[in-house]
Amino acid sequence: MTSTDDSATFEQIATIGGLPVRVHDHVCLLYRGADQRDALMADFLAEGLRAGHRCYCMITPDRHRGIADAVAALSEPGTGNTDGAAPDSPGRIDFVGPGGSHLHGGGFVSDRMLRFWDDWGDTTFDRDGVLHARIVADMSWAIPLVGTPGFVMDLGRYETRFTLWSSRHPQVTACMYDLDSFDGDVIVPIVRAHPTVWMNGVILTNPYYLQSEYFSEAEAEELNHHAAATRRRPPR
Repeated sequence: MTSTDDSATFEQIATIGGLPVRVHDHVCLLYRGADQRDALMADFLAEGLRAGHRCYCMITPDRHRGIADAVAALSEPGTGNTDGAAPDSPGRIDFVGPGGSHLHGGGFVSDRMLRFWDDWGDTTFDRDGVLHARIVADMSWAIPLVGTPGFVMDLGRYETRFTLWSSRHPQVTACMYDLDSFDGDVIVPIVRAHPTVWMNGVILTNPYYLQSEYFSEAEAEELNHHAAATRRRPPR
């Protein structure tokens, strides 16, 4: 089963678990256990290297070498680099841990993380001229923070606003949530913050997606206007 949205409006640039995803897609990837996470992540990244995409992988540092080795095993020689590539090389993977991205500066702050992505987008697409990118993030870093007051709401707000960010750049993003580690109090609002969901080998347009759930009507209108204006901006 593929996406319930058969529109050809957007270009298919990637697959997750063999199923097609399109440019601008922001996917909530629901997996079970480290083995499934690593297999899906490695396949997604290896495919990106073969396509010459700039790949960004966020996972704890103890898994960087294991994922890189799994990607290398799936890649043909000379199809890209898992490390040591030139800074402006399009076909490469940049590995980072939560402390270098989502928890940069100590703790999670959605506005700070969205500024991080703005800077990353400027560097990747404007400065380096990358045509397509793919981002994969293991969200297990959030597990210890779930009980913090306001955290799940801030995470949902971040995911919703990231969807707007993703609509402005030629990339596809998979946010990976472990169903064995997060309960329904987290999964339900997080799923509702993603327009596309992958689970059990099925990918579909999310009928429960609520873009404005975390915003006032005025803020949602302003953010959508900003995203639409950016999409209309001619390339540099």
